[in-house]
Amino acid sequence: MTQYEVSTLKKGLLVLELVKKSQGITLKKITDELMLNKSTAFRLLATLEEMDYIYKLQNQFYINHKMSCESFERRSSMDWTSLQTIHQIAKQLQMSTYVGKMDGTDLVMAQVLHEPFLASADEEVGNRSKLHQSALGKVILANLQEEQLESLLEKMSLERVTKNTCQDSQLFRYHLKAIREVGYAFDDEERIVGIRCIALPIFRDGEVIAALAIAAPASQITRSNTKRIVSSLKTGSHTLTMEIEKISVK
Repeated sequence: MTQYEVSTLKKGLLVLELVKKSQGITLKKITDELMLNKSTAFRLLATLEEMDYIYKLQNQFYINHKMSCESFERRSSMDWTSLQTIHQIAKQLQMSTYVGKMDGTDLVMAQVLHEPFLASADEEVGNRSKLHQSALGKVILANLQEEQLESLLEKMSLERVTKNTCQDSQLFRYHLKAIREVGYAFDDEERIVGIRCIALPIFRDGEVIAALAIAAPASQITRSNTKRIVSSLKTGSHTLTMEIEKISVK
């Protein structure tokens, strides 16, 4: 130890660096890696979490990227790819997982994960489609405030991309009401032939900001497993909301 070295500060910085490098790490892993006793590691983590340098999700700690931004909304689309909950959902369900955001009458992909669910499919992030053509877009529309929804519907043209895409504006309105009531949207080959999709809204401060979805070949999403998938997505959406709140600038 040098003359001016502060032992506790050094340990805290080592913990911070390890959390940053690991992209999700448990208390036990930290104690093992840095050879710290459990109580010391716990106090350091609690302090770093209280100061918003890190955050805890389930039993793992993650770096808080808010330190280098002014607000969560101003961060680039790559910030969605850093949210750990999305990876956890993809690994749990073993299906391609998506996050989509609304931009005018378009849906923009903000995160895409395919098997083995280790890294974002960056070539698909930023892809656009029309809101009415997928479960992602429909569940966002269904959860908008009435005035905003009406304004958008007036601008939308329900062009078809497959034979299953809805083109009847009145029927589409009824469909959105049903989605809002059940809490999720189902896409039965409406955008891509052979692919089904289930999507749930992502909320922040009571307002829908995006949607979370899984997609798979039609044979893998059936009546018998829809309830299980929806249940997992509901839990994931709730956890994702909590993760967003933790890393947002207060």
